[in-house]
Amino acid sequence: MPTRVVLTYREYAALPADGRRYELHEGELFVTAAPGSLHQRLVGNLFVLLREHASARGLGEVFVSPLDCILSNTTVVEPDVVYVESGRSSLVSARGLEGPPTLAGMDRGSLPPFPELTIDPATLRR
Repeated sequence: MPTRVVLTYREYAALPADGRRYELHEGELFVTAAPGSLHQRLVGNLFVLLREHASARGLGEVFVSPLDCILSNTTVVEPDVVYVESGRSSLVSARGLEGPPTLAGMDRGSLPPFPELTIDPATLRR
């Protein structure tokens, strides 16, 4: 029976910037291809709407991927759009977001032409 290798943020941070999306889930590395134009259009539009809303009301910051959400030393995810309310701004660091965002949006890329947009912060609060 093979031994499972558990990766940490240190190994994750050393991965190449090659256009792929890397995520670390409980020490296991997941890799996906760079998103396509439909995905980027959807995510860009959502980012603009959320950023304008949050900025106009002083509610917090909105980020668009790539931005690491470092949930633990062995779990790092990269949602498409992330909102951090003002009271949690201390989570924002040079590395990314040091903990779960207030809200995260991820395009799950279901069948074209209508990708399903899932916004589920609960999955990031494990």
